[in-house]
Amino acid sequence: MDQNVLLFLLYILLFLLGMGVMSGGMHHLLGNKMRRTLQRAANTPMKGLLIGTLASMLLQSSSAVTIITVGLIGARAIRFSQSVGIILGANIGTTLTGEIAALPLGSMHFLFFGLGLLLMCLPNRKLFSIGSFSFGLGCLFASMHGFSSLAEPLTQSPFIRDLIVDANGSMFYAVLVGVLFSAIIQSSAATILVCMGFLDHQILSLAAAIAIMFGSNIGTCLTTYIASLGAGKEARWTAYTHILFNVLSVVLFLPFIYFLSDLSLAIAGSEKVALAHTSVIFNLITALVSVPLAGPYGRWVERKRL
Repeated sequence: MDQNVLLFLLYILLFLLGMGVMSGGMHHLLGNKMRRTLQRAANTPMKGLLIGTLASMLLQSSSAVTIITVGLIGARAIRFSQSVGIILGANIGTTLTGEIAALPLGSMHFLFFGLGLLLMCLPNRKLFSIGSFSFGLGCLFASMHGFSSLAEPLTQSPFIRDLIVDANGSMFYAVLVGVLFSAIIQSSAATILVCMGFLDHQILSLAAAIAIMFGSNIGTCLTTYIASLGAGKEARWTAYTHILFNVLSVVLFLPFIYFLSDLSLAIAGSEKVALAHTSVIFNLITALVSVPLAGPYGRWVERKRL
């Protein structure tokens, strides 16, 4: 295997490790409170949207929030209609990762690593959880630096070069690349970070990176679907809704991808920051458009399908 490809895979593993450690730290601090909040407060689609957004911002995983929701539905702690708003909000919160990664923090990952390791060595559960979050954040920035440094050497690989050329030439193909990549690594945030690395060296066009980001939202639905198997009919419909929402969102926005690209670039000034902003805009608009339909849709599914 080519050395650059191997390093690329190691940086992906480092990123996934960081996200897992960050999520674990926040879960220890807020996990039970998060479950109780989801259970008690999501009685309207708008409240569910806000709770789902906050939960995924804290846990930094839309999959984690939807899996918790699937578990609550399987345990009959909440109804299917209550889950729709939470699903709509789950995608919004994870866009925070892209915004953080776009910050010009240089070699700050060493500081996060050091602080995290120090706090994780202390005999205090809360400090250990905070340390886990800091260490995971360090992994995120280190992997971002790695993706950027490897972007240009990776294009020397004929496979990677052909992949990028095809993605730049076809937005539909770029969406498929995003679906497959995020389905394999199960992280839309990692997919966006990889795209940022290529954008740094102007190897990937901003429009293609946005299309890959669109596809990554669909690919991460695989975890929720797997979690719903064997959890009852309501849980499976939660997974179906997650997939349906993300697919329809991409279909709705794909014709406007070049307009989005120009608009976000004008606002952000750099392509990397523009991609992060577009992820926020895309997930926020699609969720807000869908909220008025969430209640009627949830009641229709409960009445006709469950």
